[in-house]
This record gives sequence, structure tokens and C-alpha cells, in this order.
Amino acid sequence: MSILAVWPGVAQAVSNNALFPGGEKCGHLTEFERDLVVGLRKGRFSFRDIVERLIRNVSTAHDCWQQWSREGTASRRPGSGRPRGTTEREDRRVLRTAVAHRTASAAKIRAPVCTTVTQRTVTNRLLQGQLRTRRSVACIPLTPNHFRLRREWCQARAHWRTERTSVVFSDERRFCLGGSDDHVLVRRRPGERLQPTCLRPRHTGHTPGVMVWGAISYDSRSTLVVIPRTLATNLYVSLVIQPAVLPFMYRIQGDVFKQDNARPHTAVVTQHALQSVDMLPWPARSPDRSPIEHVWDIIARQLQCHPQPALIVPVLTDQVQQAWNSIPQTDIRHLYDTMHERLHACIQNSGGYTG
Repeated sequence: MSILAVWPGVAQAVSNNALFPGGEKCGHLTEFERDLVVGLRKGRFSFRDIVERLIRNVSTAHDCWQQWSREGTASRRPGSGRPRGTTEREDRRVLRTAVAHRTASAAKIRAPVCTTVTQRTVTNRLLQGQLRTRRSVACIPLTPNHFRLRREWCQARAHWRTERTSVVFSDERRFCLGGSDDHVLVRRRPGERLQPTCLRPRHTGHTPGVMVWGAISYDSRSTLVVIPRTLATNLYVSLVIQPAVLPFMYRIQGDVFKQDNARPHTAVVTQHALQSVDMLPWPARSPDRSPIEHVWDIIARQLQCHPQPALIVPVLTDQVQQAWNSIPQTDIRHLYDTMHERLHACIQNSGGYTG
């Protein structure tokens, strides 16, 4: 008996492409599709008409019909290859375990899930689930209050267009000798790069190095100030603000000055020294919206690729100074031009981490 006689609505559904929406299909025919091919063929549908509605190849439908004609059945023959080592249930357990423990190796995932298969099989199941090993993103921990303040700050400046070019971004950065990248790999799917379980908290080290201060504007940059010791409030005022910040801000009249909320920056003495400068309020723990952070990254990459890596602090200091001066101003302007996207990305993520 034809399947069209058993289920009269199939003909209309197939004619409207309602059974198999969504575009091109691949792989083996399902048992339902095999029965449907036989039923439609018995109902005098042409092979081309069948495959147009099933979104399949003509040869696939033809082979199914030929098998029915020869053997009286359209069921798929058992494969001759090696049987699959895991069941669908075990595959799901592998993926769930990997998502619950992002840094676990394939061997650790294999142990509680399926000990009868090899570690390579577990790795293959992870790859099939698009859980690839990636380096975790360094982040600064955020509290719910940080999320709120970051979101509100961005919402208040979401209309920024030309205003971004009148901001001077400043910051300090420490560059260390023989700094390690500290690779930590996590398994994640596409789009999960900034998931909290895929992030790595970033910590500062105490290895030998040099700390510098710098400021950038849309059309220029300040001199790079080397900070010889721990940056206390008095040192910040005497070494950075008075000889570097004030002359730089007087030279570019009309701009506003941005600094983060480090204690030397928010001290009363510092605020008094900057009373003649227009200040941009800045929410805590928001380096992802400051273009100067990317300037430091550019310098760090140049140091890593330097043909003669620094072995002593004075050489490292010279290399940092040369890298700071060699950055094209067009690159800094490009970073300023991304401020609009930075603000909207933070708003869309409710004040959370942005890329």
C-alpha cells in the first residue's frame, strides 16, 4: 500500500516543501524519507519531483527505489565499517562534562563518562560538538555593581561621535623581562569566548621589569614617563602630573583627561593638582573601553618579536621607549574610531565583558 494512501496529507505537505524546510540536506536518508520515496514513486512522482521536495540528490532517491525494486525493502543496509565506539547518550555526557569543566583534558573527561573508548575518541566527540581548545581570555573580575556602573556610563555616552576625539586617555603599564604568556587552554564553542567559565583572571607579577606612564590623544601623544619605583600619590604628582600631564593638556586646549580609578589617581592631592584640567569620569575596572590598553598591547607584541630580546631592565626600557615612539598616529586614530562600537558592545552585554 502506498504511503500516500495511508497518510493523505503527505502529498500536500511534500508539494509545499513543508516536511523538510531549511535548505540543503546531506547524509543518509532516514527511514521515514526512504518510505516516503517509495510511496511517492508508487504514486507516479518523478525522481526529479521527489528530490526537489525532499532536498536530496536524484541518485539518492534512485538508489533507494532500485533497492526496493530488487529486495522489496528500502531499509538501510548495515554499514561495513568499524562500529561507533560511543552511544548518543555518551556523546551528550562528554559534551556536558566538557562544558561543566572547561579546563579539563580529554583524559579527565573520558574517565567518568566512558572508559571503554580511547582518549582520541573523546577528542573527536568534542570536535564534533565544536568544543575546540582555545586560549582563555584574561579578565578583571566584575561585581554586579561594576556591571551596572559600566552600563550606565556607556548609555550616557552612546551618542558620542566627534566627542571621542577630544579625550586624552592615560594609563600605566608594567613590562617584564622574560614575561610568560601563561597559556591556559579552555574548550569552548563559537560565540562563548567571553563566557565567565572561559575567562582567566589576570594578575600582575613582581618579576624584574619597567613601569611606564603614557597618554594618547587623537592627534598626538605624550612623552613616555618611566616610573622608577612603586607609584605612590606624591610620586604620581611630582613625576607624572606636573612635568607631563599639565604641559600636555595645556598644549592641546579643549580636551578632557581620562585616568582610571587607581588610588594614586583618586587621591585628594592628585585631584587638587588636576583642578585646572577637565576630567572624564571613569567607572572602575573598565580597561576594555580605553584605547591606550591596545597601545600597550602593540608595544608588548613588538617586544616579543624584537630580534634581540632584552635581558636587563635598561635595555628593556629603551626598547619600550622606541616602540612607543614608532607607533603610527593613524593606528591610534583607528583605535579612537572604535569607541562607538565599544560603547554599544558594553550596553548590549549589560555592562559585562566585551571583545
